[in-house]
Amino acid sequence: MPIDSDLRIERVIHFLAQAAAGQWSERIPLEDEGSDRLLELEYGVNMLLDELAQTRASSELRQHEIEQKAAQLAAHQQEMLRLLSTPVIRVWPGVLALHIIGEVRPGRAAIMTESVLAQVVSERATHIILDLTGMLAVGSDTARSLLRLAQAVRLLGARCLLTGIGAQLASALVGLTFELSDVTALPTLADAIAYVLQERGVHLVSHKQ
Repeated sequence: MPIDSDLRIERVIHFLAQAAAGQWSERIPLEDEGSDRLLELEYGVNMLLDELAQTRASSELRQHEIEQKAAQLAAHQQEMLRLLSTPVIRVWPGVLALHIIGEVRPGRAAIMTESVLAQVVSERATHIILDLTGMLAVGSDTARSLLRLAQAVRLLGARCLLTGIGAQLASALVGLTFELSDVTALPTLADAIAYVLQERGVHLVSHKQ
């Protein structure tokens, strides 16, 4: 039995109220009989609900895609940060060098230690040279991280050489209770390479013109 126009209007209002509350799953049952204008209204409301549902589905899919891309970008940035923070260079068979530039915060120190130790193992390195010429904001935490790295390198059977130590770092290192015998300090990277070669019995000959 067809419902009267007033009830149909109330039903339309009810569905519109549900739509305003974000409930778009149900649709108005269409009446074959009655006012054509009411039927057009009911049909129009149903189309509106369909469009809203599709828009929400598209928005959720788009949001999911954005979140995935954001996660991928964050992972890429972390990998780039890891690579930029730990540019370990193979300067000679068994000899690695790491140029430390900028401030060494705890997070970067952990990444740097992980990368250096992994490279020492993979390269079977005997020496790792840490060039500290470009390092900034040196404090006790930074000095402690460097000494821990040197000790870890020593446990792997390699020697840690420090070059470019400034006055601030020297003061910080002396103020710690760590054993400094794990560290060999030299003025420059060239001095460190010459030291390694001398240890290996390689003598550099200068050619005078």
